[in-house]
Amino acid sequence: MQLITAPSKTQIFNGRPYNIFTIPTCLNTSEKVNKTLKAMSRDDIATLMKTSPKLTESTHRRIHSFETPFSLNTARQALFTFQGDAYAAITAEKYTEDELQYAQDHLNILSGLYGLLRPLDLMQPYRLEMGAKLPVGDCKNLYQLWKNEVTEGLNTRLKLSQDKTVVNLASTEYSKVIDRKQLEGKIVEVIFQQEHKGKIKTIPIHSKRARGLMIHFAIINRVEQAIDLKRFKLDGYSLDKTNTTEVCWTFFKKS
Repeated sequence: MQLITAPSKTQIFNGRPYNIFTIPTCLNTSEKVNKTLKAMSRDDIATLMKTSPKLTESTHRRIHSFETPFSLNTARQALFTFQGDAYAAITAEKYTEDELQYAQDHLNILSGLYGLLRPLDLMQPYRLEMGAKLPVGDCKNLYQLWKNEVTEGLNTRLKLSQDKTVVNLASTEYSKVIDRKQLEGKIVEVIFQQEHKGKIKTIPIHSKRARGLMIHFAIINRVEQAIDLKRFKLDGYSLDKTNTTEVCWTFFKKS
């Protein structure tokens, strides 16, 4: 089983000190993306990313600070860098070495700059959404650029998994980078719904937190078979069997 999730715009560079790391498998392509960004003016960056002057300046600074090869002096592991609603539930600072190794083997973070990140892959903070309309080389956007590499990366990981299932805990913006026709396994979509003022809804901020909780649940329980995620019951959620199919699982939380 493999889990996919989205990155977060909120990132820190001073996360947990940990001397075990890996290098992103798609870093050569990341360098091409950053080279393209580096050639852009501040105004072009602001237009592309729809950022305020302050965010544009920090993004421009990060683009021009990007440098390889990565080391612990210039980068940090992805799982210790991403913050935000989903990652608040993923207690990376407290995981044991065995739990971190489980995460490394099963969790995939999709990224506009890095393509596919494993939890212990080194990264430098950045700002670039997968949906950004950035042409790179002959590719008209990031989806076209990353589709093959991300899908091949997942296929490589699935070959090492007994259960050939990809559990989608990413947003649509990120998960659609996967070429489902070429994926050598099945994808299970996970939907989180909440009761709000007597109505059943999918509230984005609550769903982000629930995705993080399910990743945390998988890590601390070392879940190997996707079907075992149906036992997820953190924060009041439980499987809604009535609205669950083989390829789309719905979890519901009462108010």
